[in-house]
This record gives sequence, structure tokens and C-alpha cells, in this order.
Amino acid sequence: MNIHMLVIAQLVLFAACIQCRAIDDVDNSIESVDESDDGGETHSHQQQRSPFEEDWIKFVKKPPPTLIQTLGQSVEIICEVMGSQVPTVQWVVGRLPLSEIDSVESNVISESSPSAIVRVRSVHIIDHMLSEKRTYTCVGRTSGKTIYSTTVVYPQPDMKDLLQVRDKPFTGPQKPRIVYNEKFHLDLVDSNLVLPCKVHARPRAEVFWMNGEGKLIEPNHRLKILPSGDLLISNIKWEDMGAYRCIARNAMGKDTADTFVYPALKEEK
Repeated sequence: MNIHMLVIAQLVLFAACIQCRAIDDVDNSIESVDESDDGGETHSHQQQRSPFEEDWIKFVKKPPPTLIQTLGQSVEIICEVMGSQVPTVQWVVGRLPLSEIDSVESNVISESSPSAIVRVRSVHIIDHMLSEKRTYTCVGRTSGKTIYSTTVVYPQPDMKDLLQVRDKPFTGPQKPRIVYNEKFHLDLVDSNLVLPCKVHARPRAEVFWMNGEGKLIEPNHRLKILPSGDLLISNIKWEDMGAYRCIARNAMGKDTADTFVYPALKEEK
């Protein structure tokens, strides 16, 4: 890693210290996770090395170890990670042996960029009443490492007369909630960036982007809003530095999420 990138990385980590789509069809057993533990174990893998001296990933914000679901209310579990290259976050619902977490196929698609430093935010939404306590594991990955943190969600007590409505999805429209985005993305000038903006909404939300000046982003030869709602910035330039806001809107309301893009200059030889 060149000196310029190293200094920026240290500044980003200092700032972080100051301050997925979910895999819903997995309901097996995490044998070796203590439900009272909030996780955080890191697993290393022998893979191709990046320009960084060592791939790294860390939690910026761990989900809480336990939550209680209020009657008739959805639950949001928030997880944030930061790491080299482009880390991803996904959720495992239920219990799985930790040895199997690494083998769970990722349902998050990201661009491979060995020179990037990225902070990712993921929100898992439980939009049905639970019939019993359930385990949700935030899994953060970069090229060579995996970290995890577990939350146990308990249904509200004294609801025996409402058992028949549990584990059924809530019906009716829902305002948009941006559930997957990047809060910070640093990469070298001339790199291609895909800024994710995944939305949970009913009915389907319209997604659009604004630049740091508050102007709607119109597609051009370097900027494109993908069908998924993600923003593609090709061959980033120094003048692209700044905040980009994803806005998701439907008839019920809207949600916004900001990503700060930092194009790092290449070290001259």
C-alpha cells in the first residue's frame, strides 16, 4: 500500500472509532456460538494477496447481542463493517456451525477492487412476529477474512393467545427502508465503483441518486443507475470526490442513505 493510501486509511479508521439481503431460508443450528456472546471472531483464508500488506476487516457497529420484538412491530438489526478491498455483509438466520458459515454462498454481489477501503452498512428486517427466540448472525467478509456477530431476538412475552398469528408476514404497504449501502468508499483514481442501494419496501420503491450539490444524477458515459438501484461510477476522477445520496421513495414515504466517495491519487514512481 502506498503512503498516501496508508495515511488516508488510518484517518478513516480513526473517524470510524469516533463515531444484505438476508438469507431467510436457513434455519439450522450454530452449534458453537454462545447466544450470550456478540461474536466477532475472525477467520483467515489462504487466498491471493492484495496490494495491502494484509487484508483486514473490522466491525464499526456490531448488532446488539439481544433484542425483544414488540407486539405487531417489525425489528431492524443494524451491522456495519469496514475493510480492505470491498467487504460484504450478509445475514444467516437460525443456527449454523461456525465451520459452515464460510461455505454459505454469498448473496451480495460486489466489485472486486484490491485497492479499495470501504465501510458497509447492512440492516436485517424481521417483518413478521416470531413464535420463538431466533438467532441472526451478521457475517462480514473480505477476500481473506470473515467476521461474525450474533443477535438473539426474543418475542414479546405473555402473548400465548396470539400464537396463531406468529411467523406470518405483516401485510399492508410499508415505507422504504434502505437496507444495504456503503457509507464510505475510497479507491484509486480511474477505478470503477458500484455504490449499492438495496431497499426493503412495499409497494416497490423508486430509487434515484443525487450528488453533493443536491442535483439529480443524470446517466452519462461515466455515471449509470443500474436496474438494481445501485450507482455505477466508471473511471473515477478526483473531481468525483464527495457525497452521493440514494433516495428510495414510494407512496408511503421515503428513505435516504449517503455514501462519501474518496478517489485516491496514485503514487507517482
